[in-house]
Amino acid sequence: MHLLSVGFTGGESVASLLRICPVLEDLVVKQTQVTHSNECTLSSCRTLKTLTLSELSIKVALPWFRLPLLKTLHLLSVKFETIASFLPICPLLEYLVVDQSKEDGSVVFKEVPHWFRLPSLKSLHLLSVKFSGDDSVAKLIRNCPVLEDLVINKTRDDNVMIFNIKAFSLRSLSIDNSIGNVKKNHGFVINAPSLEKMDFKDTFSNFLVFEHMPEVTEANVQVLCGHSNMFIGSLTSARLLSLCCLSSETPYPSGTTFPYLEHLELCTRCAGWANLLFCILKDAPTLKYLKLKPQHGAHYNGPMILWKKTTAVPECLSTHLEIMEWRQYEGTKHERNVAAYVLANATCLKRATFSTRCRNKHHRRLRKLKKLNRVSETCQLLFN
Repeated sequence: MHLLSVGFTGGESVASLLRICPVLEDLVVKQTQVTHSNECTLSSCRTLKTLTLSELSIKVALPWFRLPLLKTLHLLSVKFETIASFLPICPLLEYLVVDQSKEDGSVVFKEVPHWFRLPSLKSLHLLSVKFSGDDSVAKLIRNCPVLEDLVINKTRDDNVMIFNIKAFSLRSLSIDNSIGNVKKNHGFVINAPSLEKMDFKDTFSNFLVFEHMPEVTEANVQVLCGHSNMFIGSLTSARLLSLCCLSSETPYPSGTTFPYLEHLELCTRCAGWANLLFCILKDAPTLKYLKLKPQHGAHYNGPMILWKKTTAVPECLSTHLEIMEWRQYEGTKHERNVAAYVLANATCLKRATFSTRCRNKHHRRLRKLKKLNRVSETCQLLFN
């Protein structure tokens, strides 16, 4: 049943309608009067398995919400007095989405009481949600003992300085912190040893720490934080790695290796990207696919660590690299040096693709690059 902008008269309410639906399993209520006076509105819907509440104002008066079979809950721009009293009455809840992107900015998660617990929750999406502080978000995540999937889209002024994500059962993590202003002493600390997949975009924090993640196989990290040595070294088990980050001369701890890495993508707009590329090539012996591309429009103003000429040939270039793709190649001297080094030493290369924004502007540079290098006969240098 979907109730969208429904009004009731004559003392009727959602509760009156639901009482004649004894086996209802799926309910959507949007911009509809949920309560009449202080009645218990949904307490009769004990068969519900999926519930979506959208653009509502709810006063929780126990026992207002008794849904013992509910597994999926969407709360979209819903106003609460206290959500901490609302959620635990769904003991089998597995999937929860809280989206406050259209709400007026009130705090959704205030103080999380000591008894708060979501024992069955496996997937949690927090979209533009405001908290009372660092402690409330840490307690929320900590009290979901079987959580496997976490999605966080931060909002401006969410009252959280350090997102402390400690979840030993977590397997998938997606974070988007790309709306707001750069803030000092704001960031993330992530301790998720079972994590397998990560999508992390943070262009405003200045602090980031990843604890050891031995199970990660796929990671996409786009960050402004310049302390790459605090997180890249935790991604050594990745098979697919995409990085856009400011890098230093030593981008990760000495001795770090990437023995399983097969697919690498690097952003060419960040200071130090070429040095980071050489370091990973040196420490990723089984790399097969290399993709270079700008992942944002502007160049960072930090100092560029230029490519240092070397006669050393990483093992992956001489034995494994098969495909190289370079998007928005500009043909600068710096870029030509990087491309020449890779093409000259990648003896197993099967295909190299260079794409530019303007073909005519850079075509002469690309042709010159082709003449400078002796590439395997199987290598196809494509001009798109």
